[in-house]
Amino acid sequence: MQKSETIPKSFKIRANILCICIFVIFAALLYQLIRIQLFDHKKYSTLAFSQQFKKQGIPTRRGNVFDRRGKPLAKSIQVSSVFADPLSIEDTGKTAKVLSNVLGLKKADVVNLLNKKKRFVWIKRRISDEQADVVSQFNLKGIGLRQEHKRVYPYETLCSQVLGFTDVDENGIEGIEKSLNHIFSGSKGSKVVEKDGFQHQFATLKEKTVSAKYGNSVYLTIDCEVQKIVEEELEKACQQWNPNSAIAIAMDPSTGEVLAMANYPTFDPNFVCDSKAEERRNRAITDCFEPGSLIKPLIVSAALDSGLVKEDEILFCYNGAYPVNGGRRVIRDSHSYGNLSVAEIIVHSSNIGMAQLGQRIKKDKLHRYLDDFAFGKKTGISLPGEAKGIVWPVKRWSVDSEMSISYGYETTVTPIQMVTAFCSIANGGTLLKPRIISKITDYSGKRVKKKYDTPRRIRRVISPEIARKVMSPILEDVVNEGTGKKANLSMYRVAGKTGTAQKLIMVGDEMEYSKKHHIGSFVGFAPAEEPKICVLVSLNEPKKKDDKYIYYGGSVAAPAVSKIIEKTLNYMEFGPQYVQLAQK
Repeated sequence: MQKSETIPKSFKIRANILCICIFVIFAALLYQLIRIQLFDHKKYSTLAFSQQFKKQGIPTRRGNVFDRRGKPLAKSIQVSSVFADPLSIEDTGKTAKVLSNVLGLKKADVVNLLNKKKRFVWIKRRISDEQADVVSQFNLKGIGLRQEHKRVYPYETLCSQVLGFTDVDENGIEGIEKSLNHIFSGSKGSKVVEKDGFQHQFATLKEKTVSAKYGNSVYLTIDCEVQKIVEEELEKACQQWNPNSAIAIAMDPSTGEVLAMANYPTFDPNFVCDSKAEERRNRAITDCFEPGSLIKPLIVSAALDSGLVKEDEILFCYNGAYPVNGGRRVIRDSHSYGNLSVAEIIVHSSNIGMAQLGQRIKKDKLHRYLDDFAFGKKTGISLPGEAKGIVWPVKRWSVDSEMSISYGYETTVTPIQMVTAFCSIANGGTLLKPRIISKITDYSGKRVKKKYDTPRRIRRVISPEIARKVMSPILEDVVNEGTGKKANLSMYRVAGKTGTAQKLIMVGDEMEYSKKHHIGSFVGFAPAEEPKICVLVSLNEPKKKDDKYIYYGGSVAAPAVSKIIEKTLNYMEFGPQYVQLAQK
């Protein structure tokens, strides 16, 4: 029998190497299989799920803003926004050219967006309906439209500083939009959609869907018609006197409700980018000023209520020049007066008379009066950026402070503080918290958050007898025969007070009161026998007219208050909201 040939040793080595290689390969594959199936199972399952299923947000809808009668001041409308999936775009240049032409964008900017290594980028948000139609007609691959909401303000500049505005994502930036952003915003929902390998959606997982909750709507105490009246009259005053800025506030003295709040200059919140910061500021709550003679009725009311003075008490007013502290300082009146009663001191706005009253009241009581009227504190109105003004502690007062403060210097107030304090005289002696919110409703119109329903009383600051029987008649005399004659009306009895304050300016290294920079103001309420409205108008640095500086509150502000009161009361009597009241 023939012997088999012996297998060469080199063949055995090769066979062994091959077996080892096959073993290593299978071992590696086995290791990879075990790692994928056991150790990294969660990772790859999540990756697969993310490729097959996508979580998408369901947008909420921001609540609306209405005036007290239901007129929409701010609302959200549905608009289209253009987005791109850069990885799906075949011809970047052509697509960029079309989008830049339709959307009014620079081609280079669009190209940069389309070259991003992302599955989603915004091209332009909140486009017009016409632009959306054109983009749809081109049917560009990798380009799509998504529905979003855009904030619009139907009345344009009306009440703009109160309303504020939102950013592109409808987050409140200023005004009521900011302070109540948590109420307007609602909460977004979500859904999980299933996609194929080309990322085309073909199913939605209903069990994973969370519905969006729409934001609540807010009804303001603002009345659109009153707001229009106030803004128109304020603009007329500003056109006549050309101040740097101006404010006007109309309030219901019996409830503390703000019926109108206007600022000059103003802006259109639909086009925020075209406005300046000083136009957007709500000066009625942010700007502080020394009130001048506006504060005199408040100080005298408190002194009368405390029994420190009587309305018919006579004080000698030094014929217009009152030297104090050994002649180191001379307090002056705009006119020369001899003997004046306490009531006449208010009517003729005598600084000398008030300085003597301040000396009698003394520092501690004078500080308490300011505190009672809530000066130096925020009113708590539901608007952002409110200032608290300045009332220095008594230990920081100088020997002159009790005189200066008594006629409106060395302390600062905001317009909302001043009109709120003045309303306490109009309503019979009660200081109320100012209100800008009437009610809040959900999307269906059901009322929520009832804490805004009723007026909030802070404290009684003077007695009803002093407010109604003493101070109101005195303030009527201010209008009938004193410094506020230009606020007089034939149809309604008006009570009010003028205020003219010199402004502090920097002269060299020191602050001095200017003889050419003033704030002219007037605050008044009507009808005096049963006040329905209290109005403050204040002009910051009215300019000269006919080569004369006209800056007194009785000249630059009182006529505007008179017109606002007259038109508003006529509207209240015959307007739709007040028909039932008039019939009673």
